[in-house]
Amino acid sequence: MNPLLSMAFRNVLRNRRRTLITLAAVAIGVAAVGTIRGVLNGLQGNIIKGSIETTLGALQIHRTGYLANVMSTPLSMDFVADDGMLAKVRGVQGVSAVAPRIQFAGTMTLSVPEGQEEPEALFFAAVAVDPTLELKVTPQRPKLFTEGTVLDETHVVLGDALAAAFGAKRESEAVLLAPDRDGSLNGELAQVGGAMRAMMPGEMKIAVVPLALAQRLLRMEGRVTELAVAVDDVNRLPQIAADLRAALGPGFEVHAWNELAPERKTIMGIQDAISVIVSVVFVMLMLLGVANTMLMSVLERTREVGTMMAVGLTRGSVMTLFLLEALVLGLLGAAGGLGLMLLLTTALARKGITFTPPSATMSMEVYPFLTFGFTAGVLFTAVAGAVVFALYPAFRASRLRPVQALAGR
Repeated sequence: MNPLLSMAFRNVLRNRRRTLITLAAVAIGVAAVGTIRGVLNGLQGNIIKGSIETTLGALQIHRTGYLANVMSTPLSMDFVADDGMLAKVRGVQGVSAVAPRIQFAGTMTLSVPEGQEEPEALFFAAVAVDPTLELKVTPQRPKLFTEGTVLDETHVVLGDALAAAFGAKRESEAVLLAPDRDGSLNGELAQVGGAMRAMMPGEMKIAVVPLALAQRLLRMEGRVTELAVAVDDVNRLPQIAADLRAALGPGFEVHAWNELAPERKTIMGIQDAISVIVSVVFVMLMLLGVANTMLMSVLERTREVGTMMAVGLTRGSVMTLFLLEALVLGLLGAAGGLGLMLLLTTALARKGITFTPPSATMSMEVYPFLTFGFTAGVLFTAVAGAVVFALYPAFRASRLRPVQALAGR
């Protein structure tokens, strides 16, 4: 072993209490940063998976310009969704399923027996889906439904806020009113199949309507406003989207789930920013602890440094010695932090964390996980940071004059 490295190990172990405190600070800092990121990874993974598999689908296809006018629910930007169109989409490599949909808005009221006062009509936003094809694109959608909910060709499913406002029960009759693409108001009678919970804020006054019923209501038989697409590998979304655009031509636009739900992307961006701030605070605290330990070591070992320099140890070797001591502290602390981080993350992942977003009515089960890149980055930062923060104490030790150092000054 290198003599300086051997001396560094012995010096680190000389003041065991201070060393243990420093190692604990580094280990706790590493573990805290890693565990926070692990929980955030689990939460964001849940948001991404939930967005794709419960509501949006991995990709959506619309007529060109649809999203630019989506606030006005442009039924006029519809298109034919026949077997040929669906086959063309399914023929693109990486596409595993496709489901036709219509996004529209209208008003709804419950049908009541003659002689009873009719309840107030309420505005709702709806997505019309094919009950069979939709489950191939969003297989987890039924998890949003309350127990006993039915979605078929005659039943509509109401958001829980909408159902609560109506006091609607299963098998209640509902009257749906909506303007068609020409602006004419039409109505259809349906039965309430149940309610669904909101996974994210802003999903409460919504309804899921069977596609055939919506097409009759909107006078859009055989036509839709979007196609939802499931893919084999979400990591290939950009390539699959590009292939779909090439296959469909300039009359259509293809967007990934994160382009369709920018508020979710914003939420995750805010979460990342907060995580970075918290991580920086923890890292700075643990590295300042290392710097303080090294500075105290220099002050206590002034005569020792003078003796080493008097017998021929160069200033560069003195500086290297103290930096090696910081390196040892960083390595040992990072190793302890890695073990604690893995222990906490594994325990939380095994049990799961139940989390309900604000304004949502459905809880999430979050299972934390760590990525190799982030874990390696945290460990490298802890070790390299310990060395960097020891530069001043090491430089100060190397600048001591042998005569003054031997005198304890």
